[in-house]
Amino acid sequence: MPQLNYSAVEKKLGIRFKRRKILKRAFTHSSYLQTQQKTDQKSNETLEFLGDAVLELITREYLLAKFPEADEGELSELKKMYTSTEALYNTGKKLGLGQFLLMDKGEELTGGRNRSSSIADCMEAVIGALYLDRGLKYVEKFICRILLKKRIIKRKDHKSLLNQWAMQKQYEIYYKVSKEQGPPHRKIFYIHLYVNKKKVAQGSGETKKKAEQKAARNFFKRGQATF
Repeated sequence: MPQLNYSAVEKKLGIRFKRRKILKRAFTHSSYLQTQQKTDQKSNETLEFLGDAVLELITREYLLAKFPEADEGELSELKKMYTSTEALYNTGKKLGLGQFLLMDKGEELTGGRNRSSSIADCMEAVIGALYLDRGLKYVEKFICRILLKKRIIKRKDHKSLLNQWAMQKQYEIYYKVSKEQGPPHRKIFYIHLYVNKKKVAQGSGETKKKAEQKAARNFFKRGQATF
């Protein structure tokens, strides 16, 4: 049975857990439990849920203190830069979290250790686990060190650009899931983008948000003038 190298993980993250059992859970992918057929163990999904809330709270407080003159819209855009799946994936990848994930062979062979959603989810799960194990102040220092004090290059938000364009043109836009493929832990979403009820682009991704971003980007690539 695969074992988590606790010392190596703690060294990579620069933290220390009191209860290593909860650290192991943060690195337990749902596919691992299906293989082991363990009913008394849990995956990192609920820790991910908690970690998402903890990250949101700490990031909001950090940004309010750092940019006291910023309005709500500016703060929301800044928050996205630090809490997006992309930001969490990039941070988790640099920390090498993928190599420590406990998952089944099938998931590993299909690129699970490098999958952005798996690494981003693990990053949030670690935050949730650390909060439960060491408290808010400890996890706040961790988040500030590994994420908030890092310079993040902002990428184009094609959905926001599309919203602005549509408002100027007074067009109605909406996204619709055309299909979903794959098992629950590595599902791919296919999205169609409609402008004034006309299908104009499509995109796919590991989350609905990613698929929508790709659809919006593809719309701009083909040029608005063709609409």
